[in-house]
Amino acid sequence: YGGAAPHPGYSPPPLDAPPADLILDNAPCAYKLTEEQYHGARTDGPGGVGTTVAQRIAAHGWKVITTSDGYYIPLNQPERGLIPLLLDGKGVEKLTDGLRVYPTLTGRRNGPLVVTGFTCADDATINGPVTVRPGAALVTTGTTINGPLTATGAAGIVLADGTINGPARIANTTHALSIIDVTVTGPVDLTRNTTGTDTPLLVGNTIRGPLSCTGNTPAPTNLGLANTVNGPRTTQCAAL
Repeated sequence: YGGAAPHPGYSPPPLDAPPADLILDNAPCAYKLTEEQYHGARTDGPGGVGTTVAQRIAAHGWKVITTSDGYYIPLNQPERGLIPLLLDGKGVEKLTDGLRVYPTLTGRRNGPLVVTGFTCADDATINGPVTVRPGAALVTTGTTINGPLTATGAAGIVLADGTINGPARIANTTHALSIIDVTVTGPVDLTRNTTGTDTPLLVGNTIRGPLSCTGNTPAPTNLGLANTVNGPRTTQCAAL
């Protein structure tokens, strides 16, 4: 029979649309890999020799937080859309079956927060100071901290799309440091963070106070997206 074309609502999905079983309704905040998954030898390359997952991740420039119990790859960083494709068990180009790590802190929390392990906050409001202990890690997305943020000797600090109503002082971080699109209503001080080949990111933030970066190895970068700073910018962050 002839007639009108099907209603758009009944049109088939595009050929490249992901099937329903590949859509994560409850998205993780990070993937965790074991030592074997991260550094283990692979045979999926030419001649039976493959690059390790660690080498592939390094080639992409992803932030990796190394703790005493594994390797964490947060999603709140550039190329976040590619991370599940390579690290999720259902990823179409899966490198390994990473363990999905879901947010450990959501909603409202009243009182001081002391981070001693791997803590992931998503769409949370923390009414109190936040202190990150040595060897611990803090990952936040869309989160407001109503108080100062202090981290000394942390394994990783990865913050995105949030607000800190107070000063932020981060020193001696050992693996990953990233602050992207965060509003800070006080001074920001990054001191002696030594992150190896992983360059600290300070990108597109609004800082309502001075910005100081001293003795960081390597020096922070803004990836070409300048920060708005209502105060002096000094030393390594003078041009950021």
